[in-house]
Amino acid sequence: LVYSYLNFRKKTIFSFGDQDVSLKTHQVQFIHKLGSFWLFNAEAGVTGNTSESKSYANRNYQLDTYTVHPKISYLHNKNTRLEVFYNYKDKENKINDMETLQMHILGSNFQYANRERFAINANASLYLNEFSGNTNSPVAYQMLEGLQPGTNLTWLLGLQKRLTSFLDLNLNYIGRKSEEAKTIHTGNVQLRATF
Repeated sequence: LVYSYLNFRKKTIFSFGDQDVSLKTHQVQFIHKLGSFWLFNAEAGVTGNTSESKSYANRNYQLDTYTVHPKISYLHNKNTRLEVFYNYKDKENKINDMETLQMHILGSNFQYANRERFAINANASLYLNEFSGNTNSPVAYQMLEGLQPGTNLTWLLGLQKRLTSFLDLNLNYIGRKSEEAKTIHTGNVQLRATF
């Protein structure tokens, strides 16, 4: 059983005015191995997140967030893991338009890494967002984590290969789809040299 506490504050000075952001998180995590192949992981947390800008009142928020995140993993061997998870987030803005969000996330994740320095990571998630408030505001974007109200799908595929002792190749593809918008595809290629 692990308890974590985070207290963070940042003040940014812009030409149009200051922005003050703070974050406080209390989180409890429980991990238990079941037999030789199964790993159960459960997290629960409470977060208070505030942002204050005197120049842009629509960017001000005071979010209280409650999360529950159980996950079960099948450990095929040291190199291969398959996970299924559920994540529930309840968010409420305590000021201005008093926006609320209940977010349900159901997903799976696959990870593979071998001794030849090759790794694969794949993820697929289904988001069900029950949002109340103005969806075209900075607060809504923050609460919805860049997604839309209603049903959203996200997926990713990442490949990493060590080419030489100092050269790595990374390929990443990310996709997302919401009810009202077209599918968005994003990809990148990175060649990284370590000196």
